Amino acid sequence: MAQTTEPFEEFTSVIRDLTEVAASISQAEDAKALAASEKRHEKLDGYIQEEQAYILKLRGLEQRRMRLAKSLGWENLTFRKILDVAEPGRKEALEPLFYALEQQLAMLEQSRKAAERMISVRVHEIESLLAQREGGSYDDAGNISLNSPAHAKLKDRYV
Repeated sequence: MAQTTEPFEEFTSVIRDLTEVAASISQAEDAKALAASEKRHEKLDGYIQEEQAYILKLRGLEQRRMRLAKSLGWENLTFRKILDVAEPGRKEALEPLFYALEQQLAMLEQSRKAAERMISVRVHEIESLLAQREGGSYDDAGNISLNSPAHAKLKDRYV
């Protein structure tokens, strides 16, 4: 019995770690969105590097989770299926962990979308500024065209 208890305890520990890393990535996404909204573009690179480190950690934890799930007989099972097949005591231990992870992943998705939207807005603003400087215009679809029409490049000067 001790042999299956140890992988189970390690499995629950990995689920807790996954939840913490997801929270850290969410915080990095929120920081990216804030930096973009405040036009503090110089901070973005640091947040992106931090986020990449968390993603590597997340991948390692996910591989460990899959290995442990296999050793527990839960290979290729979703969390809901694991709860269906787990012994009652284990199910009670896993339910709050899976719920916390699910909630954190939902928050991460919201943070990711917010950061993506804010960065897209800033990229559009930069493209607009570049288009104005270069005499660019908008095409029929409303996209910025850096290849401005010939008449936009005409200037008031004598030849």
